Amino acid sequence: MAEHIVKFDIAADPITVPTGTLIAEAAHLAGVEITQPCGGQGRCGRCAVKVETGEVRRRSTLRLSAEDVALGYALACQTVIEGDVTITVPPQEKIERRLTTDRTVAEVTVPAGYNPREGQTIRRIALTLTPPSMDDQTDDWARLQAALRREAGVSELRASLEMLRELGGILREGDWQVTATLNA
Repeated sequence: MAEHIVKFDIAADPITVPTGTLIAEAAHLAGVEITQPCGGQGRCGRCAVKVETGEVRRRSTLRLSAEDVALGYALACQTVIEGDVTITVPPQEKIERRLTTDRTVAEVTVPAGYNPREGQTIRRIALTLTPPSMDDQTDDWARLQAALRREAGVSELRASLEMLRELGGILREGDWQVTATLNA
């Protein structure tokens, strides 16, 4: 297998690597630190480097624009060395600025008539329950269900065993004032 000389602008000495080595692997061998928050999967674009001279093969340019590729930028985790290359490693701040552009922002359209106050599946309801007395010895779970039926019109409720075990302590500690979080 052919060997190629790789020179990083911020490394003192060039290194030699075989054909097919990723730029990220070559950088590691040269002692050059390249940020890869996505673990080298090509999803974040933070490992962008500039190939000044030489031959490389880009496996993915998902996070780069056509203009970036034309300028010589490549993702270190997705680019294979196929010849002698000289690579510039830009400061991290410059890479983040390049990535935060209109092309990386997803456009979200809200359906007509959507009301964010009513269209939520998760709701929080503040409740004040009547504490038990000698006349009303309803259990805590039934007491909470009745209050939610009365205040929020919720008829069918489910709760985890853990929540049921802790409910009595929570109600008494909060002096019978609680906030219920419902996932409809």
